[in-house]
Amino acid sequence: MNQNSPQNNQGIQNGQNKIKNDINNQNLNKNEINNNLKNIDNNIQSTSDEINNELIKENNNDELNKNLYGNAMSIEYENAIREEIELNTPLISEELSINILLEDYKNNVEYANSIKEITNKYKYIRKVRRDGNCFYRSFIYRLFEYICMKNNKELYEKIKKKILDAKDLIKNNGYDWTFIEDFYNIFYTQFYYSFNSLQSKGVTVRDYLDALFKDKEAGNYLIYFIRFCIAAYLKENSFLYEVYVDMPFQNWITNEVEAIDHEADQIQIMACVNYFDIGVKIEYLNPNKNEVVKFPEDKQDKDIFIIVLFTPGHYDILYS
Repeated sequence: MNQNSPQNNQGIQNGQNKIKNDINNQNLNKNEINNNLKNIDNNIQSTSDEINNELIKENNNDELNKNLYGNAMSIEYENAIREEIELNTPLISEELSINILLEDYKNNVEYANSIKEITNKYKYIRKVRRDGNCFYRSFIYRLFEYICMKNNKELYEKIKKKILDAKDLIKNNGYDWTFIEDFYNIFYTQFYYSFNSLQSKGVTVRDYLDALFKDKEAGNYLIYFIRFCIAAYLKENSFLYEVYVDMPFQNWITNEVEAIDHEADQIQIMACVNYFDIGVKIEYLNPNKNEVVKFPEDKQDKDIFIIVLFTPGHYDILYS
């Protein structure tokens, strides 16, 4: 048979087509295999990423747990200290000889000269509990004490007006009066009673003040009222004070003025002095020599009856 016959050509064509089909099938299989390998790689990578994410999450949880544990321990420690202070320290002590400072600092050579200077200038000290409210408690106690003991009618009327005016001051600066009202009523009632009703009740000023300021709940109400007075005054006069604060002023007021147990710094003291128009003198206990600061600066010493001793983070009341 002729090799170039139609039958042979057809056979060759069929054979070539078969070879092409086989090659195409092989290519398809290769593509399928490659795709499968890619899928496997992707699955492996995905699984690896999931494992890494879980490890990171576990590490973060461990760190979070450590932080939470540390915070819990810190809070527990602070609460333990606070409980010990409350058990062993009165809110305000009796009037003590100033020489008690010599005993308190007998082993502190650094403050020896400063302590000697203080003990030469003052006769008595009234110690105030270290609970973050010591300036406010000192301010209120001495204010009540001075007005009552001196029977100072003029000063009484001046402070009474400040208390009454505080109602609008607080309302006009964003506070809910229903929340503040109880603090206001307690403060005004006790202030009025201490000046007008003690003698008629046969109660001495000293006994009354000692009972009032040793009552933690009543004392805290008085402090809350003063804090919100100052906070409202600072808001209304923010342009005078906000330049001294390194955070949004409202946040600072919330954290440092309104919050109970946060001690007063110079801004709060200036606001308190400016609102109530009463001078305050601070004896700062420093190494070698104490520093004296008056608010306002031009106030005469004879016109200042609120004098406090500042030791790091704390205020006590001084008496000439």
